[in-house]
Amino acid sequence: MNIPDKLVISGMEYKIKLEDKPLFCSNQRAYAHINYESKEISIDEGLQDTQGHQQSLLHEVIHGIVYDRELDFQNDGEETIVDQISKGLYQVIKDNPELFKA
Repeated sequence: MNIPDKLVISGMEYKIKLEDKPLFCSNQRAYAHINYESKEISIDEGLQDTQGHQQSLLHEVIHGIVYDRELDFQNDGEETIVDQISKGLYQVIKDNPELFKA
């Protein structure tokens, strides 16, 4: 898996930045963070290896899908949540074919 400079989630282009400084989310150290307003995904370069960066990117992509599809983990059923996330992931893969090229 490649970490590109930008990525499309649900039709929106997000810039991807590898940061050489600590990231915080709700006052907790984070491996990565997605900012819906500025359309940026930041990954803390110092906390993990390449596989960790890749996993963190996928983690933030799923946050982007959940946000875009307005999923409610307390009220939506499991099948609805899984269905919407799978559809969102499918769209990410279709919109970003370079992401999974070797």
